[in-house]
Amino acid sequence: MKKFICVLSIFIIMSFSAYYYLPSYLSTTSNIEDIKITVPSGASLNYVAELLYQEGIIKSKLWFKYRSQQEGIDRNIKPGSYTLPPNIKFEEIFSLLQRGTLEKPIIVTIPEGFTLYQIATRIEGAGLGTAEEFVEATKQYFKTKEHTFDTTEVFFEMEGYLYPDTYYFSEKQTVLEIVSILAKTMEGVFTKEYRQRTEEMGLSLHEVLTIASLIEREASHDGERAAISGVIYNRLKKNMLLQIDATVIYGIGKGKEHINRVLFAHLEDASPFNTYKAQGLPPGPIAAPSKASIHAALYPEDHDYLYYVLGEGGHVFSKTYREHEINVANYRKMVNQN
Repeated sequence: MKKFICVLSIFIIMSFSAYYYLPSYLSTTSNIEDIKITVPSGASLNYVAELLYQEGIIKSKLWFKYRSQQEGIDRNIKPGSYTLPPNIKFEEIFSLLQRGTLEKPIIVTIPEGFTLYQIATRIEGAGLGTAEEFVEATKQYFKTKEHTFDTTEVFFEMEGYLYPDTYYFSEKQTVLEIVSILAKTMEGVFTKEYRQRTEEMGLSLHEVLTIASLIEREASHDGERAAISGVIYNRLKKNMLLQIDATVIYGIGKGKEHINRVLFAHLEDASPFNTYKAQGLPPGPIAAPSKASIHAALYPEDHDYLYYVLGEGGHVFSKTYREHEINVANYRKMVNQN
């Protein structure tokens, strides 16, 4: 009995200590030196919590989000570049996040479906660094990550890993910091649900982004993304060539140049990105996919379609090659009439 009372007393003391001291411990930053972070415009609380956790500034994402919601910070996050010293309380972080520091932001819009090189030229056009510096920065950033996919046949390691959005940058930011912001924004898109779904489908993150990039370049509007995704998966299951023109265009231009029309001669190109010749998925993404395309890649429409071609108001889908030939003929007739 005495032993039981002793154990119970220890448990009560430990619980009491945890109740009073754990919140204080979790509400203090854990970095041992100054760390600079940049919060882009429109950043969510999840994004900020993930950023702070990855940088080793906070000990618990859940506790940070809980405290932020308690204080109403989740609805008042301002963009800015912040230097966070060691051993500060959450209250100081909350104060910074509500104040913001980007007085004269440089606004850069990265359209959905842009290639990494197009993003690089957009950054150069905004006066934030040269395209070559941006590409080099993506290589540096890639080395800091633990990606396991084969890079021997890709043109740019971070292709598809930079999220297309409107960003508010500062002229004081380095090109590497800009790359980090774009990459971490993409990482933030992959919620716990998306990561679990990726595992359920037996896919890697690289494969999901690759499929999403194909959908991004092929879809005419949001309503057909899931249907196009379904065609891609159906063809993969049947070991059919994907035969996607966008991959041919990307391969011929080596991720930089763009051709407006695919000729029959292009379909004979030896590039591993030529899905008219190479079986399965291309070696990597061919563009920056939107969240809508990522969602479609993870939740494809369940149907029996194997083909699609442009028609009025979007793509026309078919189950057999014969149906597809008729749809192609109708498309050509429509083009000639116009």
